[in-house]
Amino acid sequence: MRLAALAGVVAVAVGFVAVVNRSIAAAIDPSATVVTLVGVLAVVQGVRYATERRGRDRRIAALGEPERRTPATVPGTDLDEQIAQATNASIGRHSTRRTLRERVRRVAVAAVARTRNCPTAAAERVVATGAWTDDPAAVAFFDDDAAYPVRVRLRAAVRGRSRYRYGLRAAVDAIDRLDATDSAGATDPADAGAPQGTTAESSEATR
Repeated sequence: MRLAALAGVVAVAVGFVAVVNRSIAAAIDPSATVVTLVGVLAVVQGVRYATERRGRDRRIAALGEPERRTPATVPGTDLDEQIAQATNASIGRHSTRRTLRERVRRVAVAAVARTRNCPTAAAERVVATGAWTDDPAAVAFFDDDAAYPVRVRLRAAVRGRSRYRYGLRAAVDAIDRLDATDSAGATDPADAGAPQGTTAESSEATR
């Protein structure tokens, strides 16, 4: 600031002297003088701004916490976890297998009751006797006394997998075929005499 003030005072003094004494003004080369003054003023201003900027406090802007998405619940996730635990060599798989088998059995009973238009108790007897499907692997999945087909046992032995996995798949496929038959036979559940509640139960477990 002092340099700028000093430069201003010098410029004003030179101007007054040039006005009073024209010989001094004539001795000054206008082009060289103007360029020099402009250069000096630019340097002075640059130094002044750099000095002021160096003395200022630096502050970092606070951006705040970004908004995070809330994880949504995916339908059928619990069923996928049950299947993964039941078909792998995990701790507690035997308990999970019983739970999953009962869950699938309820869906099968609901599908039979819907397709045959019979009470739930009658559908349970049909599933218990194995008359609900022509797939022996699906029957063996619900009946401990029924044996899995030879092809299933061989496939499980060769691939090192449990028969439970193949029985579960066979049972789900058999239920899916029942649902497909029911959908083809009656587009309106009311026409097919579907019991209320069994449809929701089936959908819940097959998701």
